[in-house]
Amino acid sequence: MRWTLALAALAGCADPADRSSEWTYVHAAIVRPSCATAGCHSTLSALEGLDLSTADGAYAYLTGRVCGAPEMPGTPVGNFVRPGQPESSRLMYMLRGVGTDDVMPPDVPLPDAEIAIIERWILEGATCD
Repeated sequence: MRWTLALAALAGCADPADRSSEWTYVHAAIVRPSCATAGCHSTLSALEGLDLSTADGAYAYLTGRVCGAPEMPGTPVGNFVRPGQPESSRLMYMLRGVGTDDVMPPDVPLPDAEIAIIERWILEGATCD
């Protein structure tokens, strides 16, 4: 009985629309385990000088903005995430491996459901909640 309930609960989260698109969730559930602990962008092995292990640091790097600071005019440095514009966000191309040699993560691509959550976060303004 308990296993049935556990499986039903997990199955309910299979739809990306059922999962949060808030930055704290996106970082904790997707970015940190897939990027910061895979030996690529952690505190110990920050490839390309990129450490995605903390939510604030990852947010600042990906959006070009400091979490909680007022939005500055212009395009953020790096252009990895353009709030409200997933189609113009370099991060989406890298996650999908479209038009770039830099497919991220390189060893095991993210499942489509997790990419959809990141895309929704960007579409909703890439806020730092």
